[in-house]
Amino acid sequence: MAGSEEMKDMIREEIRSITSLQERVAFKDLMEGVFLSLYEANEKMYQELEQRVMDDLAYDINLYLIRTGLVEKAYLDQSDRLMSAMCPEDLQEHSYKISEIKEAIKTNGEFRIATVLLQCDAMEIQRIFDRQETFSGILKAEEEYPVSVSLKKCTRYLDKIEHLYHLFMKNGIPWKTVNAPYLFKMADVCITGLPQEAVSGATVTDLRTDFGEYNELVHYDMIPIWNVGHLKLDSIGFPIPCGDHKNYEHIMSIKNYGTEHVYLVDEQAGIRHVRQSGEKLLVTGEVSSVKKWDVFVIRGGNGSKLDRHTYPIMENLRKDSFSERFRQRTNQGVKTKAELERFIRGFGLDHMIEYQDCHLKEIGESRIETYSMNFFMKDEIRDGSKGKALVLLFKAKGSESWILRDLASFIASEVQELYPEYWCGGKLV
Repeated sequence: MAGSEEMKDMIREEIRSITSLQERVAFKDLMEGVFLSLYEANEKMYQELEQRVMDDLAYDINLYLIRTGLVEKAYLDQSDRLMSAMCPEDLQEHSYKISEIKEAIKTNGEFRIATVLLQCDAMEIQRIFDRQETFSGILKAEEEYPVSVSLKKCTRYLDKIEHLYHLFMKNGIPWKTVNAPYLFKMADVCITGLPQEAVSGATVTDLRTDFGEYNELVHYDMIPIWNVGHLKLDSIGFPIPCGDHKNYEHIMSIKNYGTEHVYLVDEQAGIRHVRQSGEKLLVTGEVSSVKKWDVFVIRGGNGSKLDRHTYPIMENLRKDSFSERFRQRTNQGVKTKAELERFIRGFGLDHMIEYQDCHLKEIGESRIETYSMNFFMKDEIRDGSKGKALVLLFKAKGSESWILRDLASFIASEVQELYPEYWCGGKLV
């Protein structure tokens, strides 16, 4: 359907072609009073129909939007109504005794004393972890003691993402890769060696470590944040038996937490259905007794304009459109390069990393610089000795060069779900 302005231009051209002034006035009044009004009413009805069709096609693809970020501990605002610490224990002040460290080294060979950010490119981080270097440090606990220290990949935050994936599966929600570049750059500072003469009852007050060439990369007191929270909710009243005499419906109130958010229920006994109805959360499952429920809330909307975040907040947002919803509804695959490019640009990351092209290569023929952000999704179908690699090429554009390969990894992980017949990866060119 032609646009309103295009239609008006056509009418203006027709008016100019009429030589008689009287006929021109009559034609103009007719067009303005009848035809344009009818056209605009028809156009409005068409737009309303299109919106109704979109609403019926699928749920909002960004309803379960996950945001991740990173902030210095000193600047973390616990009143932020959108973002909170991924691991609440990061906000606590920890006190360790020498005896705890000795016991942990004896049992596990190491003691995690801190978690740090390694602010560098993904390939450099992998090299750091692969080298497994030992560094020297000074531990202060009444007296000073020389200690051996190592940097180990931190998995606490990645475990949170894996748990979120299983929550999505339990609640019947299609999974979308979480754009979480910072989580793959967190490292645990572990004490691996401590002098026996260290006084067991002394409390640690300081640790100074020399990481050599990595000193400038290591940042302490950095807290990963996201828009997911954990609640403990009570059932309201008694469970209502369902018609199948096997399942029960439980009702919980979400009035105090916000109806604009979405909620996921964690239950081992099995969940058949989770539904929000106004200020209530209705859960259907095999649980027959009243209980406290583990509920995870994905906070929606926008935060306060006064919120301060050290590094850019990352999202797994996709641009919502009729074609996107239709593709999801029909499970229609992406078959052409143009469709693939549109899919990738739909993430809105062009200002940081711009998609260039893709190539099919034999596995091992082209160097891959990305990793899987869905590392917890086990591939139990494909034979690793077969297939080809789909290599995505990206151009660096943003100033945050240290996370660009991580953003490429996020995109490649999403593309992998489109093309399970290929091994998908990416590289910067």
